[in-house]
Amino acid sequence: MTKIPRMLLADSAMILVGMIWGLNFTLIKYAIGIIPPMEFIGLRFLLAAFALGVIFFKHLRVSSVQEVLAGCIIGVFLALGFLTQTIGLQHTTPGKSGVITSLYMVIVPFIVSVLRQKFVGWIPIGGALLAFAGLCLMSWRVQESLWLSEGDLLSVLCAFAYALHIVAVEHFAARHNPYVLTTVQIAFAGLVSSVYSVFFEAPHLALPAFVWGAVLYTALLGTCFALLVQNLAQQYTSSSHAALLLGLEAPFAMLFSILIWGESLSARSLLGSLMIFAAIVIVELTPYWWQTTGQKDRPAGQHSETR
Repeated sequence: MTKIPRMLLADSAMILVGMIWGLNFTLIKYAIGIIPPMEFIGLRFLLAAFALGVIFFKHLRVSSVQEVLAGCIIGVFLALGFLTQTIGLQHTTPGKSGVITSLYMVIVPFIVSVLRQKFVGWIPIGGALLAFAGLCLMSWRVQESLWLSEGDLLSVLCAFAYALHIVAVEHFAARHNPYVLTTVQIAFAGLVSSVYSVFFEAPHLALPAFVWGAVLYTALLGTCFALLVQNLAQQYTSSSHAALLLGLEAPFAMLFSILIWGESLSARSLLGSLMIFAAIVIVELTPYWWQTTGQKDRPAGQHSETR
């Protein structure tokens, strides 16, 4: 019997992760039609944090105060990302939310260039212009004075929050245990979401079976399983290659939204989605020596572990 190469298994695993993340958008869209959005996110992240706490208990037991504080700082950006994304899902489709959210991959180089006080490079600028044009095609409303709907605008803000989250992870991961950082940030985001829900929403005490199913799926598969698979799979492939495969989250989100949610995709929306995905491919897969930092590859796996 022929042995399957490890790289092929790794690629297949990351495509599976992208598919799992893509389905998240449709499940969350249905769930927040039943319960308040931040109640859902709080339940999801607290459950995921509990599961990760059990898995990484040995690491957490010897964690330092600095590691916990770092995890909380990262958790602030994670909570902001999910706050804007989930509330935005109330006002837009799962497919559009997934595609627009993926803009974080294009935004990251600009934030890094500002922090490092270096020119970002022409390739990221070209990718950003292409992505902006795609966003305009997807979201333009001829009969309205504003070209972005509330849901699309919140999805854009979510992309910026996720980009800041990536930068924060990169900053702290070199100094602290990544398993501690991941578990603490998820727990912190879950706690913040739950507190927000208690004060600004009307939490449901009795949840339907579907909502619990969505919570379990997004917490255990969309967070814990995806994180573990990603960490294992990226040992056998490059980060730029992983970024492309994990970036399939966006087209999968659109596909599931069409098949399950019943989203109708116009030619203009399809072209806009393809332009955004092309921009991501340009920014992520172009050899990094074209950019001013002089590195040939950049971490891609750290930034998507909590979808």
